[in-house]
Amino acid sequence: MLLLNQKLDKLYILKAASHLTIKMANFARENNASEAEINLDYVFATGAFKYVYKGRYTKGRRAGQECVCKIFKSGSVFEESYFRVELDVVAKALEVVNSFNKDKVINKSIWLNKPTIWTFMPGSEREGEKNLMEPLIFNFEKFNSNTGWTPRKSSPWIDVMQALSHYSYHSSNRSLLFCDLQGGVYKDGFIITDPVIMSTAQEYGPTDLGAAGISSFFARHKCNEYCNSGWIIPHDRRQYFHVQKGTTMVLPTRQSRTPLTYKKPGLYIQEE
Repeated sequence: MLLLNQKLDKLYILKAASHLTIKMANFARENNASEAEINLDYVFATGAFKYVYKGRYTKGRRAGQECVCKIFKSGSVFEESYFRVELDVVAKALEVVNSFNKDKVINKSIWLNKPTIWTFMPGSEREGEKNLMEPLIFNFEKFNSNTGWTPRKSSPWIDVMQALSHYSYHSSNRSLLFCDLQGGVYKDGFIITDPVIMSTAQEYGPTDLGAAGISSFFARHKCNEYCNSGWIIPHDRRQYFHVQKGTTMVLPTRQSRTPLTYKKPGLYIQEE
């Protein structure tokens, strides 16, 4: 619930980039709204590059529903190009999710949160600054990382997420792996957000660990009932990266993307 006297900033949506248009059955969970109010006095979650703020849509089909706004820690961003790699990852991930659902690997649907670029409205202290907006996900869990980490416990959805990663490698004919899967379980399926694509061409940003990352993932992958015995696996399944829950990045020096840290009044919870 938003508290009285909290500082709120309005935002309005920009037209989505044309390269994100998907022609096949679309399992994107979209904003479907044109304005929102965001509480910038309270950081809901934080990662390596962005702060995440919680808010509520005020105009559009999702009016009244909760949303999250992601803002770069490094400072104000006024150019859409800063979000290009992240949106390219989402576009490619959505192709995988759409294909997985089309092939009916399981009897429920998997959805992908599709962030879009929003801009702070005139009159705001952040006027013109751009950010990413997407619907809030409840029941948040993480199911694997880009170095092959998986939860110690087992459950049907944990197994499905491992199978989805394996499926992406097979369906792309060894060219990529869809991983770092996290999101929430809902009664009609699962919603994923902020995924990683690793590719043999290493073209999807700093979390794309390339062929070595794909090999590291499969070094720990164990096929389960949702994997097809005919799906491809890499010839090289050696471990090249230290296994961790957080997301490993390849920058000028190797770094790790911090797991999301949730802050609640009177309570501080960090993913293990």
